[in-house]
Amino acid sequence: MGNASVTRSRRLLGRLKTAWFVLTSWVADRPTQVALSLALLVATHAALATVLLPALNPYKSIGLEPNTGTAVTLYLGLAAAAAIVAGFAGVIIVFTIGSEAGRIRQFRFAAGKALHRSWMTVVIEPFLATLLGIVAAATQVTSGKGAAPWLFELGVVLLTHGAIRLIWLLHELVEIVYADDHDADAKTREVAAETLFPRKTGS
Repeated sequence: MGNASVTRSRRLLGRLKTAWFVLTSWVADRPTQVALSLALLVATHAALATVLLPALNPYKSIGLEPNTGTAVTLYLGLAAAAAIVAGFAGVIIVFTIGSEAGRIRQFRFAAGKALHRSWMTVVIEPFLATLLGIVAAATQVTSGKGAAPWLFELGVVLLTHGAIRLIWLLHELVEIVYADDHDADAKTREVAAETLFPRKTGS
């Protein structure tokens, strides 16, 4: 009985690991689909909170007239943060594209189109978040005040997704650079056979 329970637990754990691997692989390889899914979630949240379940709306106080200045500051803060992330992403991508290191070239080739899509995502999404923050701030002081918080939420979600993907790419690059440095250091420590066993020259 005990052995059967352990076997079932191991099988369940194996299935969970397989499902997690499939999910993370899908998320890593399909950034556009992930971004569209997140945008759909924000749209669903907005529809539920404004039409069906107002209790789910966390932005009620922001819509009040006395809080307009606070809301605009918040939205422009999103735009500034997103612009910083976009600039940092550009630096990382230029480094990756311009590097001639063997491991990085292998990384670019092996990752293929999935890496290209991730590169585009980590730049486009912060730019979109910047635009959404500016549009939300402008909307807050016009007649479309009700839409401003949802534009802000969409910007935050896209910025978060882009930043997480950027950190993942940076982590992979750091690992690659470390491996290259390790190999280079090992080569510098190698001692040529000639220095250990010098050849005797005839007299």
